[in-house]
Amino acid sequence: MMATVLDYFDLSKLKTLPPPYEILELVPCEPVIIKVLDYEIGKIVIHPRWPGAPPSKEVLCVRIFTDKQTKPTFPHYWDITPKRLTYQLINILIQEKLTGKYLKIHRDIPGPKAHYSIQILEKI
Repeated sequence: MMATVLDYFDLSKLKTLPPPYEILELVPCEPVIIKVLDYEIGKIVIHPRWPGAPPSKEVLCVRIFTDKQTKPTFPHYWDITPKRLTYQLINILIQEKLTGKYLKIHRDIPGPKAHYSIQILEKI
């Protein structure tokens, strides 16, 4: 049976992604551009730092594999965990052929209430 979009949002149905973890830390109003070679959807345990956060939390994670020019340090992928952003990304990734294209991701404000915009670019 083929997975539906909703299956990706049920953590009990997702595998745990193997370490090392490369959490993409987005700075407000500083867009990041990532070349997409492949992706994987899973879950990981994070340790949030915002005030009032639990010590650890299992979250949805989109791992975007990229090239050495986009991310010169090993491993050549980014783990993306903000819920609002992962929901957007999953819908885009399963509907679009993004291999070789770029994602431009923008975060508006700091903290857990941030909103994100995503643009698909053919080249930079």
